[in-house]
Amino acid sequence: MDTIKVFLFLSVLQIGYMTCEAQNSTKLNSLALGPMGDIFILQYARQFGNSNEFVAGASYTNPGILNMIKYPGKEQIYTVELGYRKYLLKGLNIEMQIDPQYFLCYEEVERKDYNDFGLTAEMRFGYKFDFKSEFFINLQFFGGYHIINPKPDSFKEVDGSSLYLSPIPMFFLGYKF
Repeated sequence: MDTIKVFLFLSVLQIGYMTCEAQNSTKLNSLALGPMGDIFILQYARQFGNSNEFVAGASYTNPGILNMIKYPGKEQIYTVELGYRKYLLKGLNIEMQIDPQYFLCYEEVERKDYNDFGLTAEMRFGYKFDFKSEFFINLQFFGGYHIINPKPDSFKEVDGSSLYLSPIPMFFLGYKF
């Protein structure tokens, strides 16, 4: 039972990493938090200009996402993130990404595997809260569209379409050094 508690605690905290190099050459690292502890993210961001960042990273969505979505099977997603983040006012930011993905789906009704590549365009709207120390939090709401959606039809019926919008934000906890 203690192992389950530790796993749940780590799932809520997420294991992820973000690195950003600012104009003054200081590095910025962060921990990425996903909705319900099912998305793990590792990102690298490079600032150029006063308010622009290039973002590259990888993410993993584990089968626990099914607890929230209620698919008739199992799904895992491996993603490469390529994006651009623009700071509009202070910490207010918008991020656009194109995400090549590899889906591993098992459809329980048909008892069949559906494994294939997909492509998603995603938008994130957020705010970066800077503290008077090395720490920050970037809170982002996100949504997107599956340009290439390799999921089985039964999964698509649950989703309603290739469009998705998360009501739960992602949290990026950061440390500058």
